[in-house]
Amino acid sequence: MSRLPEMLLAVIRAGRGRAFPLLLLLLAAGLLMQPDMQPLLGIREAQFDHYQRLLPRQRDSEPVVIVGIDSQSLVQLGQWPWSRDLIADLVDKIHTGQPLVLGIDVVFAERDRYSPEVLAKHIPDMAAGTLAVLPEPDRKLARALEGTPTVLAIAGLSQALPGGRQPAKPLPVFDHDRRRDAFLPHFVSALVSRPIIEAAAAGEGLINATPELEKTDNQRGVLRRVPALAFVDEQPFLSLPLEMVRVALGDGGNVRTENGPQGVQAIHIGDYRLPVLRSGELLLHFGRSSAHYYLSAADVLAGAYDPELFRSRFVIIGFNSTGLQDRIVTPLGESLPGVDIHAQVIESLLASQALQRPYWIQWAEMATLLCIGLALIAFVPRLRARYAVLSFALASIAILTGGYLSFFAARYLFDGASLLFLLCPPFISLLGNTLITADTLRRAAEAQLQNSREEAARMNGELDAARRIQMGLLPDTATLFPDERRFSVAALLEPARAVGGDYYDCFMLDDRRVCVAIGDVSGKGVPASLFMAVSKTLTGTLTRRHSALGSAFRDIEAELNRENPEYLFVTAFIGVLDIDTGHLEYVCAGHDAPLIVRNGEVLAIDIRAIAGPPLCAAGSYPFESAGMQLQAGDLLCLFTDGVTEAMNGNEMFGNDRLRATIATFRSLAVQDCASALRDAVRHFEAGHPPADDLTLLLLRWHGATGSSN
Repeated sequence: MSRLPEMLLAVIRAGRGRAFPLLLLLLAAGLLMQPDMQPLLGIREAQFDHYQRLLPRQRDSEPVVIVGIDSQSLVQLGQWPWSRDLIADLVDKIHTGQPLVLGIDVVFAERDRYSPEVLAKHIPDMAAGTLAVLPEPDRKLARALEGTPTVLAIAGLSQALPGGRQPAKPLPVFDHDRRRDAFLPHFVSALVSRPIIEAAAAGEGLINATPELEKTDNQRGVLRRVPALAFVDEQPFLSLPLEMVRVALGDGGNVRTENGPQGVQAIHIGDYRLPVLRSGELLLHFGRSSAHYYLSAADVLAGAYDPELFRSRFVIIGFNSTGLQDRIVTPLGESLPGVDIHAQVIESLLASQALQRPYWIQWAEMATLLCIGLALIAFVPRLRARYAVLSFALASIAILTGGYLSFFAARYLFDGASLLFLLCPPFISLLGNTLITADTLRRAAEAQLQNSREEAARMNGELDAARRIQMGLLPDTATLFPDERRFSVAALLEPARAVGGDYYDCFMLDDRRVCVAIGDVSGKGVPASLFMAVSKTLTGTLTRRHSALGSAFRDIEAELNRENPEYLFVTAFIGVLDIDTGHLEYVCAGHDAPLIVRNGEVLAIDIRAIAGPPLCAAGSYPFESAGMQLQAGDLLCLFTDGVTEAMNGNEMFGNDRLRATIATFRSLAVQDCASALRDAVRHFEAGHPPADDLTLLLLRWHGATGSSN
């Protein structure tokens, strides 16, 4: 354990602690490409709302007048819905002042409750003649709208209503583009006013808006984006305020889109231009609310205002009562009637002002993140801790300042807060590595003088104990089958170091089947020896549990992969010999093919059809088994690459020398064969240190009746 600080120090010095921060930076870059992922979405929206609170849009002019259906109107004129007669009177009062256009933020989807047909159902005893002379409220409202610049509201629906209709007044001229239009909202149907009312209006505009909900349940949704252009049954419609401007411009109100590489980026209505997202949504720059342009519907009907007040202005009839639940929370923290949003959209269009987040700004944020992140990774490990903190503070100030400047100068929404949030983990990791390196250097210098001799002695003792334990895990083939005459087996293992990663095993599955296994763990030393112990244990356990070798191999790999933090892998060969018939079933995972000595001839077991990758190398490989028939007297030789890759300084021992050596083993006992092959390898090495662990497992099948040799 006393060498651990030195090992840690070597790793830190080699990579200067940059690998993990670089991984965190790449992860941050991936998160930045997911704009709707929390917590980045919350951070981004909070930052953009802060921009608006610092610099709300100045509402210098008031081109819009809102006639509100407020609490006063409900008290004086009765609960909502009002009769269409009353709405018609309100429309007539407004049009007397000759406004540019009138927008009605109400959908008249059902018959008036005071229409003769509805009254006949509710008051069946009323004389038919009396109902016949009653006026039709919808017809009166239609006459009030006919020939006037009036726009009705429609609400897009994701599903068609039973017996519903499609809106009848889409944009008269619109250039369709399949690629661009794919990003725009598409509604299957819409909630529209009754045909007689709809036919009298000059246009129809959408009033859909979906506030982004905050996480806290006790807050209303915050409206930041407003739909500007959408399709209903593949027909194009503007939002209500934009359609009002189009109708007000008359023949000069042609609508066209300005397209960019990512889709629509602006909408032109006549000479007015409004930047939008590719989804056709407007990032509305909100201004502070004001009561100057709000009029009560009751006061308008009572003639409290001069009709000249409406001349050459945009007029909207909408709800302005908390009881009707048409309230919107803005990024400024204000709770406004929904009709106020329409007024702000008209003001934004007339001033050609809107917040902008074009497609390239995300790439600018990505470039900023990577440039600053890579600069931190390059220079922070070289700085003292105090200077590293100062450099990160300066970079953070620069990022946030750039975001505010881009908003103040051009109303661009640059997400500096998310960049700062994403840069914190890499910087903390870098700073931690800097502090750990300094502390490790100090501790290592102190410990090196005190513990060098003690460490060496302790390590030698521990490795010697580990060697004894490892060798004790292997079966003693000399005493394993004392009374067996049908086969004989011998094995040996010599690690290249104190401990190694090779293993072998030999055991009876039942009274007629013997299992032999050999394996080679990648690497050397203690990690390989520990993994070797696990591999050998699993091989014995799972082979006994399964009747099919292929299934056993798949389970062995699954268990080894379960806890493999060092990503080690194992080459292995397992064979099951029926000692009564001589049939050998085997599975191979990246291991060298065993050899068979038969009547002085050396044959290699054919593993081409079933050979798979080493265990833990590919994961979930479908290992299969194969089989072959042994003849009485056959010698099965299993070995690891410590035999074939033994070096004498110039060349390796190789397969040819191995074959030539074991070809002479016809008359030798298996234990003598193992010793002779080991001696041949060591003689070939000529004193050079072993290149790898040397492991041998030899089995000779004497036949069903057995033999004495």
